[in-house]
Amino acid sequence: AGGGECSGAGQVIGGHCLIKMRWGELLLDGLIHGSDLCIGGTFVMIFLKLRKTKSASGLSLQTLATVVGARVLHLLSHIIGLHYQPTVMPWFVFPTIDVINAVIGVSLLVTLSLNFYNSYEKAKDNFGIHALEKLKLVSEDSLIRTSPFVAASVLYAVVAVLALLWYLVRRSQHSFLISYFCCYYECMGAVALIPQLWMFHQDKRVSPLLANFVVLTAMNRLCTLCFWICYPRVFYWRYPDNRGIQMASETLNLLILSDFLFYWARSKLRGDTEVILG
Repeated sequence: AGGGECSGAGQVIGGHCLIKMRWGELLLDGLIHGSDLCIGGTFVMIFLKLRKTKSASGLSLQTLATVVGARVLHLLSHIIGLHYQPTVMPWFVFPTIDVINAVIGVSLLVTLSLNFYNSYEKAKDNFGIHALEKLKLVSEDSLIRTSPFVAASVLYAVVAVLALLWYLVRRSQHSFLISYFCCYYECMGAVALIPQLWMFHQDKRVSPLLANFVVLTAMNRLCTLCFWICYPRVFYWRYPDNRGIQMASETLNLLILSDFLFYWARSKLRGDTEVILG
């Protein structure tokens, strides 16, 4: 096995390709670590928004709960041995940052629910309610129409179905439960920001801190995509079966955010204090 410039054993022993490989391994470790740091950065943006405005206006509780739930589920990947194992950076850095992210996320969710719920715009955080209305499961004048729990039930039902469909496409050598867990986690990540984007397009204006929340999420997914692109260039003798499907997944995630990222970049170029949509 092997290929490229470092296919010869003598070259590897000679040192040049070995050094090149170590730098490549450090790059992969750094991309995964950078991805985790971007997730932590999204929580910092929400914390700063709550602290600065003393309000949860403009923030989707559905999105925050889904993002936090995904980070908590992500901790299980260390327990069942699915998490990426670094080759250069110390191993403990990765579970440590994951635990910190999960704790901060849960703390933010509790803080918003206890201290800022009165300012939470639940009437706007209604992604999924329209589907229930069309199915005549919820009437337009029903009090539960503005309940975030009803809207969230639609979101998680969609995630469960998408995860099952994703399982039929995603190649895996693990058992059904582990494979479905991975699919569910990935689908949660894919739909997590859709309720937040839904709220953005109702107001047409997004504050800088909430905009940074989305941009850091995009950077998280870009780091993961770059990891899968670079992987075979570092480990010539390895080619994960799910690499192609993971790249397609992260590309789709970025496409979901691309509309907002366009308006974010345009607002930056114009010097606007807020991101203006549409």
